[in-house]
Amino acid sequence: MEQPIESTTINQYLLTIRIGSDGYNLSVFDESSILLSSKKVAASLFSISSDEIIKLLTPETQLNYRTLRLICESEIYTFVPALFFKPENATDFLQFLSKPIKSNQVLFNRIPQWDTVNVFSIPKTVHTALTHLFPDVPVEHHLGYFLGERVKLQSENSVSIAVRSNVMDVIVISGGGLQLINSYSFNTPEDFTYYTLNLFDKLQLDTENCNVVLYNAGKRPELQKTLELYLGVTTAEY
Repeated sequence: MEQPIESTTINQYLLTIRIGSDGYNLSVFDESSILLSSKKVAASLFSISSDEIIKLLTPETQLNYRTLRLICESEIYTFVPALFFKPENATDFLQFLSKPIKSNQVLFNRIPQWDTVNVFSIPKTVHTALTHLFPDVPVEHHLGYFLGERVKLQSENSVSIAVRSNVMDVIVISGGGLQLINSYSFNTPEDFTYYTLNLFDKLQLDTENCNVVLYNAGKRPELQKTLELYLGVTTAEY
């Protein structure tokens, strides 16, 4: 739903600002978490200065919302069992995945219901701007938000797939616990289906008894159509 957000006092509502390299999305929800309004602003946020980001986002800070959530997309992330996590070692966990980027800020969020910690990094320019505008609001990683808010604790096996442009974020639940969290780049519906079926093969999931939920594919119906040739699929938004 693409509607302008009114610049009035709406302090009974929740605002989420989701930031990516190509811009940001503003979404307003009511007390029942029903989406009321949204809009997207295109901008190369990961390649401009903090001051420029602040200038872009400042109009949104004039609105008075009950709750504000900041969600940032990042391809540099990991999930660590809470038992083994220490804040002073957050950077070390990311170094297992890639070389540290000096221009990035390392952050982490605890997700208690899954007994895990999401460690990630975002450009320091983005972090500086958000800290300036919203000093009391923690920045969340998009997959940490997805796991905490959309993937429910369950005993059944499930595969949750969130579509972002040409990236698929995948969370696999097996035996009531997290088995895999990963992201894959794809170009065609066939690529998308291949990666999904490969997960079933490598993780030895039963195609007859594993729930597959496809999120945010409303604008990509070809993905759902191709996947449905092999699996039962439920769709949802987040």
